[in-house]
Amino acid sequence: MDGEGPVRQCVACRERAPADALLRLVAAPDGRAVVDLRARLPGRGAWAHPRCLQRLTDKPAPLSRALRSSVHVEDLYGEARAGVLHALRDGLSLAAAGGGLVGGHDALVDALRNERVRVVMTASDAAERTLRSIAGAIPTGVESVALPMTRDALGTQVGQGARAALGVLPVPASAHLLRQLRRLRALG
Repeated sequence: MDGEGPVRQCVACRERAPADALLRLVAAPDGRAVVDLRARLPGRGAWAHPRCLQRLTDKPAPLSRALRSSVHVEDLYGEARAGVLHALRDGLSLAAAGGGLVGGHDALVDALRNERVRVVMTASDAAERTLRSIAGAIPTGVESVALPMTRDALGTQVGQGARAALGVLPVPASAHLLRQLRRLRALG
């Protein structure tokens, strides 16, 4: 794990991982455990894998010990998923404004063939024919992520017409979006 940035330990499973692969949890003033997606809220924090959030919801004792306070846990998984989806929408807008997305079937397939795309995102209501066509152009190592957004919602978010699929380019403007896509995949 050298050179990957800070390493933290998951409070639920006790595995060590890069902080970027974990979510930070803090105790709110009212005693609720909350997900701190930006990892900037004040107070003592605990870290957990996205896959471990349900375990902490069911048995919050390790989280209470780590935070050194009694916490009320309702639905950490649901809160994390809602937060990641909100951050993903922000990331889409940022990437679109910074030239980090490629859209339109022909432009996307061309970018995939030239190995310029890092991740392919597809809308929840994309046509099977479109999905097959794009899947045939995806090179090894490029992931495809189905977003919980319709074509219209995806297009609106990036300031364009309906989009069945978008490619994410490896540019600085896409960093936030790529982080949220990793989180969304980890949440399942």
